[in-house]
Amino acid sequence: MDFLGIGPLEIALVALIAFIVLGPERIPEVMRQLGKWTRQLREFTNNITRDYGSDIQQLTGEITALQEEFRSIQREITQVATGFMTTTLPTDLNNSIAPQNTPSADPPVEPAPGPASKPIESPSDPAPAQSHNDTYTI
Repeated sequence: MDFLGIGPLEIALVALIAFIVLGPERIPEVMRQLGKWTRQLREFTNNITRDYGSDIQQLTGEITALQEEFRSIQREITQVATGFMTTTLPTDLNNSIAPQNTPSADPPVEPAPGPASKPIESPSDPAPAQSHNDTYTI
């Protein structure tokens, strides 16, 4: 059994050194003091655990309530989105959006013939390409 990385052999060695250093007269007194410190440390850790445990339970309850609220909102959004996607547009709106394929009574108007225009010609000498060595001044 290891406790904090200390095995039974190390514990026996520390006890032997303590017996040699302290002597048989002072060992019971030191052990009582060590017992008091251990008891105080346990009480301290138990108090902290109890105090923070109730706070942690309260926070956990609040987090659970928020999670349930988020799930409820998510369900409502899903229902609204599903309802929106399943609804159909009114027929009047469908007809106004759909392209009209009804033939027109007027024939299509063709552009009037005008003076013949020449096609635009590109310049015969394009501008020479600039090299990368050109310098510019501002």
